Amino acid sequence: MLLIQGASARDIDSIEYTPPEIDFDVINRLWGFVKKTTHAPADLPPPKLVLDWHVPAFARMGFQYPTQEFPEYGMQISIAPRTIEHYTKEMVTWGVGHELVHYAFILRENDWRLSQPTFRDQLKHHCDLEFKAITRAIADQIWLIYHSDTQRAAMYDEVEKSCFNEPNQ
Repeated sequence: MLLIQGASARDIDSIEYTPPEIDFDVINRLWGFVKKTTHAPADLPPPKLVLDWHVPAFARMGFQYPTQEFPEYGMQISIAPRTIEHYTKEMVTWGVGHELVHYAFILRENDWRLSQPTFRDQLKHHCDLEFKAITRAIADQIWLIYHSDTQRAAMYDEVEKSCFNEPNQ
């Protein structure tokens, strides 16, 4: 695993090897947007970003966190290296934004207590109307930067696919 961890509590901005498809300036803007939209504490640190060769073949990336069933999991966004190779910078950025929303929702559901050993997760995010609205808004934020209608449409499509394909997540 290659650790991508921010230098300060609120920024994701350093990595030993930075693939060109990781735009930390945009991801930091999205993190601020997610915190504001979910009413997260202003000083809430982002999760670690990790290039992870063990992400299942059916997934591009995912947010993992310790649960009662899997207490050994770390709190992180795991990105499959194949995702970096096969998807555009905009889609990789949107995917990280999508995972940041999962992180915020899990923490909100757990009263923003980041230090607890495990986290409960009763809310099914992908079909939740607020989750879908925020992830579509992330697509709009990315469009404001890159101005790609095609990419924004693909991101909107991913919002609906996530609900259809993984309604229990």
